[in-house]
Amino acid sequence: MSARLTLLPIGLFVLWCVVCQQWYVCHIKQACGEKIIAPPPVVDTVDNRPIVFSWQNAQPETRPTWNAHRESLLANLTEGKLLEITGLYFKDEKSPEDFPNMGIARAAKVKELLLKEVPTLNPEWLTVTSRLVDETSDSRTKKFEAASFSTKDKPKEDIVEIVEVDNTITILFPYAKSTKESDPRVDEYLEKLASRLSKTDETVAITGHTDDSGTIAFNQQLGLERAKHIRDILVTKGIAKERLSIESKGELEPVADNTTEEGSRLNRRAVLVLNKKPSI
Repeated sequence: MSARLTLLPIGLFVLWCVVCQQWYVCHIKQACGEKIIAPPPVVDTVDNRPIVFSWQNAQPETRPTWNAHRESLLANLTEGKLLEITGLYFKDEKSPEDFPNMGIARAAKVKELLLKEVPTLNPEWLTVTSRLVDETSDSRTKKFEAASFSTKDKPKEDIVEIVEVDNTITILFPYAKSTKESDPRVDEYLEKLASRLSKTDETVAITGHTDDSGTIAFNQQLGLERAKHIRDILVTKGIAKERLSIESKGELEPVADNTTEEGSRLNRRAVLVLNKKPSI
């Protein structure tokens, strides 16, 4: 048998394979004449958002771009300006303990982060607020931006003011001050109050309050200093210290909107409540 006759069955088999493949591609897969294109490779995208959060979590997560973003924010913090941090939150996020909502909690955490990273930063230059936003389809599963920043004018220096309603006296303080400074009206009023207390067995509960400028811890201490200051004045005027109790609510119980200058002024206060001694 010649070599050609030996190779004939092999050639026929190869031809049959080619025909079968063509029939399969054209009639079964319906891809005759089409080029098979490989899918593009998966490329990991870099998250360039400076600071992000997770659902129901107030703790910020920073990205590599955060340092540059922080420096640009502080570069705009010139004399007479405040950096306002707005925390965003969704309706169904539960409020953390000691915070009115998740937005305020997030803004407070960002403020704490800034003060930790920049120890020379004055806490009085920072203020926090919050804003409710609509939930998106992936808010609960993916990271999201929930902090925005803006600068606003620092409140002008105001004077102390006294507001009396029944047995409750409110003393309004200037921005970031814990003392009444020199004010004849306050001296005169506390003199009259001490005279009244000397003739009665009333006790006085003094509570210090602040606006939301500075950290929560700073404002807690500032509120306490305001209450102490009023107590100490009354003590120097002859009122027994045991009749005067003090506490601080810091920024946690505002009576007005801190986003306005007037609202912040009304929140910087010491509240004195006169109570009659309970009968035995």
